[in-house]
Amino acid sequence: MQALLAAVFTKRTVPWILVALLFAVGGISARIAVGKVSDLIDARVASAKSECDALWKAELAEKSLEVARLELALSEQVKQVDRKIKAAENAARDQLEQMEKANAALPGGDACGLGADRVRLLPR
Repeated sequence: MQALLAAVFTKRTVPWILVALLFAVGGISARIAVGKVSDLIDARVASAKSECDALWKAELAEKSLEVARLELALSEQVKQVDRKIKAAENAARDQLEQMEKANAALPGGDACGLGADRVRLLPR
């Protein structure tokens, strides 16, 4: 065994073995450093992605709230217009009923044509 070690570790081979050992240690150290930098980059990318997601979620929530407010305002306008339409329909129905009652109250309801009294009942 000593002979084998003495043959391997001669004055000519020891510097080469030390250089090879230093290269191996340097390579391992470089690989570890690259792994740590890669992990750091991955962490930064994940952080940036989560910040971007949070920003867009906040923007989406803000726009959704704005849309909900606009929908509420629009529904209120629709209700108001619907009330006005119903009021106009009721007023027209009441006016028609009053005109029919006034027409029925006039003498000569079975006569043909329009008399002056009936013409006055028509809306202008």
